[in-house]
Amino acid sequence: MPAKLFVKFKSFLFIILIILLGVVVYSNSLNGEFIWDDAGLVKNNLYIRNWSGVPGIFTKNIWAGIGEESVVYRPLQMLTYTLDYSVWKLDVFGYHLTNLILHILAALALYWFISVLLNRSLLAFFSSLMFICFPAHVEAVAYISGRADSLVTIFILISFIFYLKFLQRKSTFTWVIMTLSFILALLSRENALILPALLSLYHYAFKKKLELKSLAPFLVITVGYILFRLVFMTTIFYDIPAQSSLIQRLPGFLIALTNYIRILFLPFNLHMEYGNILFSFLNFKVIFGLIIISGLLFWGRRSKNSNPLICFSIFWFLIALLPVSNLYPINSYMAEHWLYLPSIGFFLILGELFERNYAKEKMKLITLGLFICLLSGYGYLTFKQNNYWGSELYFFKRTLKYAPQSSKVYYNLGNALYSAGDNLGGVGMYLKAIQLEPRCAGAYENIGSIYISLGRNEEGIKYCQKALEINPGLFSAYYNLGNAYYNLGQKDKAMEMIRQSIKLNPFYLEAYNNLAAGYVEKGKIKEAIDLWNQCLKIDPDFTAAHFNLAVFYFSNKDYALAIKHCDRVIALGGVVDKRFLEKLEPYRGRVSCKP
Repeated sequence: MPAKLFVKFKSFLFIILIILLGVVVYSNSLNGEFIWDDAGLVKNNLYIRNWSGVPGIFTKNIWAGIGEESVVYRPLQMLTYTLDYSVWKLDVFGYHLTNLILHILAALALYWFISVLLNRSLLAFFSSLMFICFPAHVEAVAYISGRADSLVTIFILISFIFYLKFLQRKSTFTWVIMTLSFILALLSRENALILPALLSLYHYAFKKKLELKSLAPFLVITVGYILFRLVFMTTIFYDIPAQSSLIQRLPGFLIALTNYIRILFLPFNLHMEYGNILFSFLNFKVIFGLIIISGLLFWGRRSKNSNPLICFSIFWFLIALLPVSNLYPINSYMAEHWLYLPSIGFFLILGELFERNYAKEKMKLITLGLFICLLSGYGYLTFKQNNYWGSELYFFKRTLKYAPQSSKVYYNLGNALYSAGDNLGGVGMYLKAIQLEPRCAGAYENIGSIYISLGRNEEGIKYCQKALEINPGLFSAYYNLGNAYYNLGQKDKAMEMIRQSIKLNPFYLEAYNNLAAGYVEKGKIKEAIDLWNQCLKIDPDFTAAHFNLAVFYFSNKDYALAIKHCDRVIALGGVVDKRFLEKLEPYRGRVSCKP
């Protein structure tokens, strides 16, 4: 076989094996539930439900689709959810499949990147295989909301690849791809801002002359992005109040570094929710962190001449950690999915170790055996960790073991129990969340909602009012108050509360629907019809509005529209009373049902 053909065949075989390994180790993640942020970013997000929401995705924050304020801006992530919804609706399998595909693409981009950077296909193969089945990456793959890590990694690597190609041959095509990929990386996740630093690292580690002209597009885009975020989002990263100083947060960074290194070597006891905790400088992990960072800096600087790849890999790891170091205040002192991009540095070093020993004739079989054992261990732990993300109830119960002082976990476990029909269990978790965080407005509101649903309206009103004292913008609390006042016969006050909830959240479909029902009771049919049609403008798939319109049009003998809306309910998976279907049946075929 000619040498070039053999090289292509080997690369093709490597790529197939990377894909197959990814599919195998994540096969049991495909049927996991929507968990944690998935509810707001996907399940209840109105912007992703039709293509008319795309302008909102690109002009508003990531939570705008559920009416909440935020400064997190990741439109490309949200656009992928729109694509998923257009195919899968709310079938969770499709979203997990997309996450898996993106993770495989990230691993393939890593293989391509190392091949272009070093022209060492075996190193690229070893590193990519470890990357694709590393257990700590489960948080970025099995968690639907974690796909931003895969997206940003794909585009950072592609941009880096075409930057290297541009240095060799300055063509318009390579320039366009490298700059476009950088823009897409920034639209995926804000930590893409480190790419200019990673490019500069390449020149430093491998002693390549740095031409400012080649780096200029990245610098211009970076400045433009920062200005955009500062003007329209008021901040570059997260809108977290700086309740602590840099000195107070520094021990947390060193502890996180110690934990990250432990996870890279021993990926056990993985979990979500480490929390935004402040630590003392006297903590023994802080001392380990100081030793680790000092050792890495010394090793990276010293290896610049003897082994540039080691230098590049170490500083890649440290630079990629900077945006999530909590030195600039963010929402946690560490998270496992934040290792996704930095871990590439670790796998480059480990991959070279395997590659170097595999090249020795006497060590070939031993090296291959050890590598297969490592992959088997990674694969087993990853497969097992996928189960952690499989069930919402199991997820929060297990997370609670690792984060017993997290009000967020108790609150979300309360939500999971409430959704499962365990009202008292939900109340118990909400009360625990309040005990840990007295200003947990959502917990007060949800207790109120449960009490109202149980007919304990006066108690429910007290809890919802307490929630609004803490957070006057909590639109769902007004909605629940509306339900309570309606149950107590105070219908005008109920409608006032529901109008207030709509004022705070113009996308609140359930509130529109309830307000429309109130108008019907008052005989204001036109206002009710307008509200139901407003619902369908916001979400054409809102079954409650379709059904109510079907009933109204039938009562007004507009059978064509009644049939149209009734059929739409059925097409969306809704259930229609058989008696109503029987009433409609004589009119089918006798009236035009064209949209």
